[in-house]
Amino acid sequence: MPVTIHTDDIGTHPQEPSDIFANPHYPTLLRQNLILTSLTLLYFFLMANTFNVLGVVLPSMVTALHLSWNDAGFGFMLLGLACGLTSPMPAWSIRQLGITATLAFSAIILAGGFACFALAENSTGYDAGAFLLGVGFTMGGTVSGTYVLARISERSDKLIAIYFTGGGLGAIAGPLLFLGNQHLFSGWRPFWWLCATITGLCGLFAAATVHGVARLNGSKDESLRIPGWPTRAALLQPAFWAIVASYTGCLAINTTMHSFAVQHLTEHGLSATHAAEMMSAIAFLGAIGSATAGAMAGKLGARILAVVATVAMSMAAFSLALPQNIGTLAIFILSLGLGIGIIYVASAMLLLEYFGKRHNLELYATMCLLSTAAALGPWLGGHLHDSMGGFRSIFLILGACGAALSVVLMAMKAPQTTDLKN
Repeated sequence: MPVTIHTDDIGTHPQEPSDIFANPHYPTLLRQNLILTSLTLLYFFLMANTFNVLGVVLPSMVTALHLSWNDAGFGFMLLGLACGLTSPMPAWSIRQLGITATLAFSAIILAGGFACFALAENSTGYDAGAFLLGVGFTMGGTVSGTYVLARISERSDKLIAIYFTGGGLGAIAGPLLFLGNQHLFSGWRPFWWLCATITGLCGLFAAATVHGVARLNGSKDESLRIPGWPTRAALLQPAFWAIVASYTGCLAINTTMHSFAVQHLTEHGLSATHAAEMMSAIAFLGAIGSATAGAMAGKLGARILAVVATVAMSMAAFSLALPQNIGTLAIFILSLGLGIGIIYVASAMLLLEYFGKRHNLELYATMCLLSTAAALGPWLGGHLHDSMGGFRSIFLILGACGAALSVVLMAMKAPQTTDLKN
């Protein structure tokens, strides 16, 4: 059945009164910066205390909780599954309850997840914490963050780049915070209590800063005045699925390698401390990648940046499957760091560039939902390690996937308004 749509809704012409982004009624610059700061702080600690540090803490938790690496991989997979499968929740919550309530709920859920980790005595507590953190990450993370930042300023691309850069910096801090905690407390449980306190407070701070901003109410009437593709029409475009595939593939590589890189490197002669420091270096480069993507998107275009990201992620996976030496480790650090930093920004910008802001909340949430498939990476990696005695095979598989996605993005064409039928 053909989609009925008025193509005038697609354009972004400042003279059109229906384009509310063309009028000056944004929050004040001070309020914009306060909102950006609070959301970035929340995303900073989300990245610091979840995916990017759990792989560093896992060896200690595996020993203390008497887990197998298959158990450890399952928990990491559960974190990713919860994060992906609950992706529609922020869109529903923002539309029905508002952005303030959504961020407040995320703070409570995140604190509960970290508390489960801190109190865990077996795999049940570990799995419960992973599930809650996945839900909390979704509610307070990029779906909510990009929704807000796309609506408070005409320079939304710059704000989104700063936001993802902040997350990259958080990924640097996570392993270092854990190492500092080890020196002070000689255990991993106090670290999770620290995470519960800080992340919960940041979520409440973010909720307070966005409270009362009228253009963030998420109502249906407000969304209809914003130009952009209808959700159904966008879902029929091959470009949408190419963007989703590239984001999912890069997320699978990143999640799997953060799950097992420390263990893999220590199994091949590197100390646990040096391996953790490498993961922080990767996160530092991720922040540089996000900042660079924001600066270069206007010159190169988001699609070219996405291609660069998938090529880099493929190189990272292949490099870790090769014999360990200074050259392969350097490639691993550079390519994984820059690749993941770029793909976060490039994917968000591609959706906005190709399909507009009207239903970006739903489209971004759909992309995150479909990216749940990335959670299979840690599960498969743990299974292959237990059955084959190492992680090399999963790294080779991921490298091949990254290379294939690079080809898909190179062939991708932007959707045209002529594809829409009235």
